[in-house]
Amino acid sequence: MSENTGSAELHRAHEVAARAARKGGAIAKARAGKPGYLKWKGHRDVVCEASFEVQDAIVSTILAEFPNDGILAEEGPEEALFPVDAQRLWIVDPICGSLNFVQGIPYFGVSVALRSEGNIRVGVVYDPCRDELFEATTQTPATLNGREIVVQQLSEGIEAWSSAIVGTDWPHSGRRRERARLILGLMVDQINECNLMGSPALGLCNVAAGRFHAYWHLDLKIWDIAAASLILQRAGGILTDAHGMTWLYSDGGYIATNAVIHGWALNCIQAVLNSKV
Repeated sequence: MSENTGSAELHRAHEVAARAARKGGAIAKARAGKPGYLKWKGHRDVVCEASFEVQDAIVSTILAEFPNDGILAEEGPEEALFPVDAQRLWIVDPICGSLNFVQGIPYFGVSVALRSEGNIRVGVVYDPCRDELFEATTQTPATLNGREIVVQQLSEGIEAWSSAIVGTDWPHSGRRRERARLILGLMVDQINECNLMGSPALGLCNVAAGRFHAYWHLDLKIWDIAAASLILQRAGGILTDAHGMTWLYSDGGYIATNAVIHGWALNCIQAVLNSKV
């Protein structure tokens, strides 16, 4: 495949991802606070009827253009085998921020990513309530509604950490939730502010846009982070697992920052993870 052909195919995939995200987002916005039936996958982990409607709209848009591609979507179907070996794999989170969505809180995102040749090549996250479309490809910079975005770096060293605005969210339950509580308690007196976001995909995108300086979480799935990971990195941010290693092999923990404060965030998280708690 020539470079021009590869660029054209990437552009086409990007256009389809954006169209699919907007289509799903329009449905999600219309259904916000009116989610239909609820099904609890676990404690504090909810899926609703509207999620399937949003997911179907996204997947049908993708498959209409790329019928032979694999799909990995958060809401299944449950009996489907994960096509992790697909040459081209679309990773879809129909509603990132399900509890916010169910409660009618206007902060949730629609996430669409394309992985090929082992890497995320296209990432689109759409916030339908603010009509904000975050996008990036491996050949283009991160943008928000068509305007290039970059992470915000206020200063260096401890001053950057003490002035940081950081986002996080709770694991659903268990030991990771308890550890997140301890990390938050350790971190909150060192930084400017720490906010619970409710949507990991939007958390990363808002670091990319310079609104936050870091976002961390101890228990995410690949669909929570796939699209936003590329957007963050193309905006100049850094993403690792909770131990400072590559995020690609994370067991669920992630740290996303503007790069300047990554070590400080990692130190706080490691102080708890390395303890006997």
